[in-house]
Amino acid sequence: MFAAQSFHHFSSGAMGIGATAALHAALAAYLIAAILALAALFAPGRARMKWADWTGAVGTGALLLFLAARFAEAGLAPLGNLFEVLALSALCLALAYFVAISLKPMGALGGFVFPALAALFAVSLLSVTTSAGTDPGMLVVLHVLLTVLAYGVFTMAAVAAVLFLLQERALRRHQGHGLARNLPPLEALRKLLSQCVWIGLPVLTLGFALGFSSQPVDQWGRLIATPKVLAALVLWTVLLASVVARATGLLHGRRFSYMVLVGFVLVLVSYVGLALGMRQSARAENERAQGVACIAM
Repeated sequence: MFAAQSFHHFSSGAMGIGATAALHAALAAYLIAAILALAALFAPGRARMKWADWTGAVGTGALLLFLAARFAEAGLAPLGNLFEVLALSALCLALAYFVAISLKPMGALGGFVFPALAALFAVSLLSVTTSAGTDPGMLVVLHVLLTVLAYGVFTMAAVAAVLFLLQERALRRHQGHGLARNLPPLEALRKLLSQCVWIGLPVLTLGFALGFSSQPVDQWGRLIATPKVLAALVLWTVLLASVVARATGLLHGRRFSYMVLVGFVLVLVSYVGLALGMRQSARAENERAQGVACIAM
């Protein structure tokens, strides 16, 4: 309830009408796309994945318009607000999905990506504050963009890992019907998983370098102790371990997929913990401000 109220105050108070309408359109489109994608995945005779793709494309276009409107309204300030950073993460994931299926059609991929997008928006609602954020500066902007891109790529890796495990299990059990029939080939999933991991690590490493270079050296210790940097460090550690395991051959196939999924869960827990922590801090700050106002009266 508190999250819904904060989202309403934030969207109505910090944004123009165009940005607000585009944001709500994106939320609605991704929710509908998630429902259609799940229906196409488990009941292909009643729904088609291309319906989810069309709806998701509309949501992606609306999300792009929302972010463009926010940048036009407030400059770089949206990148100082966690909710809008998460919205940018959703955009990166959606774009990664559409690029992936344009290079190699993988029908079942949308059945996992669109629910993930809807879930990402659900998590982002926990991080909404009534503050619109402040201009973070160009270096911080580049840091945020690269970090967000790394999150989107790693989420795609997690989706590929889930599909790989499902397809591998179906092949071991000689199941060629139902869900297994709609899954992409193992080799395509293995390639997508490896590409995402190899792309994510250098992108996030560069993002870290830009983030720390934007701060004085004597502030680095304090910066590392912040929740969002700790969450990003979890992702960087997971990506590094995944690259090392893949390059050395220590883990491959199912074990490598399990490692990526465990890492994704750790990153997700870190992100949710960050969002809840910021939500609690914002609520405490609001209650403190209301108390001060009552005393002043």
